[in-house]
Amino acid sequence: MRHGRAFAYTPKKSADYERMIADQCPKAPMDGPLALNLQFGIPIPASWSKRKKADALSGVIRPTSRPDIDNYVKAVMDAVNGLAYHDDSQVVSLYAKLVYSESPHVRFEAVSVY
Repeated sequence: MRHGRAFAYTPKKSADYERMIADQCPKAPMDGPLALNLQFGIPIPASWSKRKKADALSGVIRPTSRPDIDNYVKAVMDAVNGLAYHDDSQVVSLYAKLVYSESPHVRFEAVSVY
């Protein structure tokens, strides 16, 4: 039986990803309720054929492998908490999508819903 304080642990890979996102985020927290629009560009597996790669880039094939989209969303929301907005409780609307891309990326947009 454990007594004492519980703590959360963020794996190094996740912490590095969050730090990379935070470094790119404007440091001017927005006020009020916000809508977030997120797009995650996932690398195309090198083993895929040219045709399959073309289908992935055109959106015919979408990423359905791990990590799940909610893991990406959580990483971004944790990374920009206190930077793009004061607290993630301000987020009242969320749109996120995974796409294949030749250049992996995260596109983040926070919009006031006033």
